[in-house]
Amino acid sequence: MAMKSIMVHAGSDSGFEGRLQVALDLARRFNGHLSLILPRPPQDYVAFDMFGGAHFISEAFDAAEKERAKMQAGVDAHLKVEGLPWDWQIFDGTIVDALVNAARLGDILVMSLDDTAARVGGQGRALVSDVVTASRTPVLAVPLSCKSLSFDRAMVAYDGGFEAANAVRAARPLLAEASAVRIAEVEAAPDEFPVTDVAAYLSRHGVNAEIAVAAKGDVSIEERLLAEAKDWRPDYLVMGAYGHGRWREAIFGGVTRFLLAEIGVPVLLAH
Repeated sequence: MAMKSIMVHAGSDSGFEGRLQVALDLARRFNGHLSLILPRPPQDYVAFDMFGGAHFISEAFDAAEKERAKMQAGVDAHLKVEGLPWDWQIFDGTIVDALVNAARLGDILVMSLDDTAARVGGQGRALVSDVVTASRTPVLAVPLSCKSLSFDRAMVAYDGGFEAANAVRAARPLLAEASAVRIAEVEAAPDEFPVTDVAAYLSRHGVNAEIAVAAKGDVSIEERLLAEAKDWRPDYLVMGAYGHGRWREAIFGGVTRFLLAEIGVPVLLAH
């Protein structure tokens, strides 16, 4: 199993260069095809008056089209040097709809993770949240500071829920490339879905993983898990979004929100 269809959210925002490099790292490793998804949200070219009317601003659309064409030309020139196959998928509609629709047959979707949801192109935790919950394609959320992806050390956060299991399955090609995999369980999973099941599942696919069961103590689950990650220093984290186990909460609230803000490495999310 390999990640052959690698999707990346394209745009002119500050995070695009980093997530493009991460997507290229994936494409190189798996000899995959890169699809650049470029949304054209119509709301960017519509003005609303005080009476509720909407007006299309052709000048804004033309300027945006020139900016997109310039960006595409620069990316094309770079990718020609890389020697990897790629294509552009341009969608009219909201950014979320464009990403969800385009990625339905993707193996992974690379997006940027930014605390500021109001940045150009709608980057932010809110955007990642909306896409993860609407899509069946796993999302690799990349911090703005990240400019490449290392495959060496992987950490899996496990709570016994469906989402955590789905994330493990989605990440299996990545985990197979790692030299060290740690399954972190901060609070015990249900007895019928123990953490040892994850290690057994991965071992059947040739992935040897160690189990780290940490007592939560007087700190929150997210704080303990973050401490485990800071101590072990993974290159990326694998976790389920919308946990139905003991980590159950609204997406990017509590555990997930805290980790994505603090961990500083790419996070593969699935639900």
